[in-house]
Amino acid sequence: MAKELPFFKFEPNEWENGNIQMYSREEKGLFIDLCAMYWSRLGDVPMKLAAQKLCAGNATAFDSLIDGNIFVVKEGYVCIDFLNEQLLGFENTSKQNSKNAFDGWEKRRKNKALSENDATALIPQCENDAIREDKIKEDKIIIKEDEFFDFEIIEYSFNDFWEMYPNKTGKKTALEKFNKLTKKQKETIEKHLPLFINYKPFKEYNYPNPTTYLNQERYNDEIQTTNNYQNGTAKQKSGINNSDELNWLATAARLNDPSI
Repeated sequence: MAKELPFFKFEPNEWENGNIQMYSREEKGLFIDLCAMYWSRLGDVPMKLAAQKLCAGNATAFDSLIDGNIFVVKEGYVCIDFLNEQLLGFENTSKQNSKNAFDGWEKRRKNKALSENDATALIPQCENDAIREDKIKEDKIIIKEDEFFDFEIIEYSFNDFWEMYPNKTGKKTALEKFNKLTKKQKETIEKHLPLFINYKPFKEYNYPNPTTYLNQERYNDEIQTTNNYQNGTAKQKSGINNSDELNWLATAARLNDPSI
């Protein structure tokens, strides 16, 4: 999280007199946890990630808060209006600060150029030519306004991965492998992992250790999101065909060996 955003504003009157007071202490505590997560990620919180981190994957814990319009879910992402207003206000302030910094730099540069022009009137022609050449090189440097202020980009971290992954074995080797991944691979893992955790090909399936998941690039697997268990066997409602299902079961059985 950017250092400029260590905390968000909170109105006690709105809390005491708002609709949130109709909810239980557990639900109010869950909402505060969600607000903290939302703020630390600058408003970028997939609903599946929030459910996994805050409710151990039980997304129904949020149902009453959503039904009461305490927060909304848009296209799979959490949306909290009063925090969005603060994030937008900070972004506008930052842009204005960036513009002020650029304007100040430009003014100093022009004043310096005027001073140099006045001084060169007394310098011999050969030295004057050298100064003009240096000034031409300086003028060719293009300063972009965006270079004066940068938001910190929040990248999917190993701690995010480790906190969500259900099989917590071999942390050191998993960390070494994770640090070698590209940014694109980490983004793929962030989207894939909640689906991978929610899907089990059979009830007794054990997740592979995290290093195996990373080494075999399991985050590129296509995951079936709907299962029906009948007589101990997972039957798919839609998606992969029978041969794909057999391949998945065979792979799962091999990875279920703890020695892998």
